[in-house]
Amino acid sequence: MVYEIVYFNSQGRADFLKLVAEVANIPYKFTGIASEEWPKHKPHIRYGQLPYLKLNDQENLYQTIAIARYLAQEGGLYPTDRKEATQTEEFVSALEDIFQGFIRIAFRTPEEKKEEETKTFEEGTFKNIFRGLNSFLEKNGGYLTGKLTWADLYLFEIAHLVENRLKMDPVKAAPQLPKLREHILSNARAKAYLESDRNLKNRV
Repeated sequence: MVYEIVYFNSQGRADFLKLVAEVANIPYKFTGIASEEWPKHKPHIRYGQLPYLKLNDQENLYQTIAIARYLAQEGGLYPTDRKEATQTEEFVSALEDIFQGFIRIAFRTPEEKKEEETKTFEEGTFKNIFRGLNSFLEKNGGYLTGKLTWADLYLFEIAHLVENRLKMDPVKAAPQLPKLREHILSNARAKAYLESDRNLKNRV
């Protein structure tokens, strides 16, 4: 079975899903919708949001984190131990707080207030969450739970997002982050994807 990840024809929320699928060796194809084509698609898409995962001709899954969890469970990146699984859910939920902070600053804050809002965010919510996650990276050899999971991949993606879009330094708050990046880049499938044209960040 080959899944289909549908998103805008740009980097964004689907990056995390593609990285999970690539590392888990799950066959998929990516369909990018051009922004000018979106209005005609939106009324036919549940919740009027992207991304979604096409399972087959009858079924789709929606919402980024739900899709990522599904792919991680299928591909061995979701812990079978109940406690570890719940910990990864905790980490992903905390990282969603960072993502929502990014959305607020990048898209809902007036330009003249962005610098101030970014500084407040960096010294507050961002620092608190990344320091908390760093304690697990330090304890577990550069992983959040001791082995590569979907939560590690999301931390990798969120760190890249704030570093490149908000010009923040995630390593300052999480000094163990380079170890996580090293682990991920030592994964042959992750490295191949991240350096390929399939990674839309490389097209910017």
